[in-house]
Amino acid sequence: MQIEMQQKLAGRLLPGERLLWAGRPRRGLMFVGSDVPVTLFFLAWTGIPLAGVVSEGLGKGHWAFSIFALPFLAVGFYMLFLRYLHDAWLRARTFYAVTDRRLLIWREGPWSSFRSYDRAGLNEMELLENGARGTIRFGRTAIGGRHQVSDSRPAFLGIEDARGVFDLLQRTRPAAFPSDQIRI
Repeated sequence: MQIEMQQKLAGRLLPGERLLWAGRPRRGLMFVGSDVPVTLFFLAWTGIPLAGVVSEGLGKGHWAFSIFALPFLAVGFYMLFLRYLHDAWLRARTFYAVTDRRLLIWREGPWSSFRSYDRAGLNEMELLENGARGTIRFGRTAIGGRHQVSDSRPAFLGIEDARGVFDLLQRTRPAAFPSDQIRI
């Protein structure tokens, strides 16, 4: 894994920067606690127009209602089913790395992206364990706390040995103000 990641990071590391850890998120379908309220909401979002289409639209020739309901059904179908497949597809192309200076998160393929976070500037980390895997979130929690529906903080999602990576991040934490930059 390390050799593969070093090849993928070729040209992305800064001069003198050392790779400490590299990994990938869990593959396949992944459900989290925040999926429950979203799923319940979109069951109603999709179920009400679907019941209307079945009872009023198709059987009695009320096609106008059916056409009106189509956008609701399409959004509901995506949120109930397709978003999990889309998420799994994105995670299959995602990579994480910890260097002595930065956290790196990148995705290959269509909609590729590369994000770099200065480790000295990330003051808070949160470890969420789930068996052998876990998630590490970086930065402050927004209002709503850990149980909010959407969390836009950078994160290593569903990684193996999350506690070991968390401990590595704690042990190798760079100083917020390196001594060679402090001027008195």
